[in-house]
Amino acid sequence: MTDITRDRVLNLIHAYGGDPARWPGAEREAAVARLSGDPELARAADEARALDLALDALPMPHPSPTLRVRLKDIPESGSGLLDLVAGWIGLWRPAAGLATAAALGVLIGIADPSLPLPGFGTETVSVQSVETADTDTYSLAAASAVGFAPQDTF
Repeated sequence: MTDITRDRVLNLIHAYGGDPARWPGAEREAAVARLSGDPELARAADEARALDLALDALPMPHPSPTLRVRLKDIPESGSGLLDLVAGWIGLWRPAAGLATAAALGVLIGIADPSLPLPGFGTETVSVQSVETADTDTYSLAAASAVGFAPQDTF
């Protein structure tokens, strides 16, 4: 038998009614023990039992035949929110695949930048020293940055 709080017994009474046979089996024994020692809980259980009896005494409602026909006419699978969300997920799958491939490419590039790229040669271009006659170093650097060779005239 586990210890049970007074609030938990009240929650059981409100959720399942005043009959302990309707309460969850794991808590039933402890709840009945707590109920027998607390007059307020016993009164709450008695009130719940009276409500249960009054509800059980009510006649069972029977739906009209017209209502049954109308309920049968409702389609079983509608285009609800779940169907709408499922449609959007289908459209995003190709985009998610492309984004994953791009992210994987970036990660591989960061991990090993020495990997050769397809279509690009791996030959090394050497830069020879340039004799400067009447040009300064800044002019040569600026000219080479835009594609001019040292022998070109300005």
